[in-house]
Amino acid sequence: MPSRQRIGLIAAAVAVAAVAFVVLRPQGDGEEIRPRNAPEQAADGSTPRSGSAAGSRERERKPAPDVARIKVADGAPVGGVERLELSKGDDVRFEVSSDTPEEVHVHGYDVFEEVAPGEEARFDFPAELEGIFEVELEGSHTAIAELRVSP
Repeated sequence: MPSRQRIGLIAAAVAVAAVAFVVLRPQGDGEEIRPRNAPEQAADGSTPRSGSAAGSRERERKPAPDVARIKVADGAPVGGVERLELSKGDDVRFEVSSDTPEEVHVHGYDVFEEVAPGEEARFDFPAELEGIFEVELEGSHTAIAELRVSP
């Protein structure tokens, strides 16, 4: 029996030595062992935001788009026809001010808003349709903007 105990102790010692070697060995290729869900680290030791849960949420959340402001004077857009370029799924957001009362129409989307002196017509809707759409003063048929929605 003593020989079986010795063999068992030797086997246990070899197993402990093998585990210690694997755990304590230096990494020759520059890689470190990380748990599967641990965030990656940059060369300076910091954790990039994209690897964190907060960074994932930030990538999913789109920033609020700028609001284009279109000014109409004497029945025409000041500075010419505004070009609004968006991607499908973005929010279309713009405001129109005018020195005369008028109805603003976004063709294709069939969105209408009234504008009057001292007030603004505000537009805020999802860009669900791809293409080029005219924004016009409905009564005078004057183009004030071109909405371009790409895939």
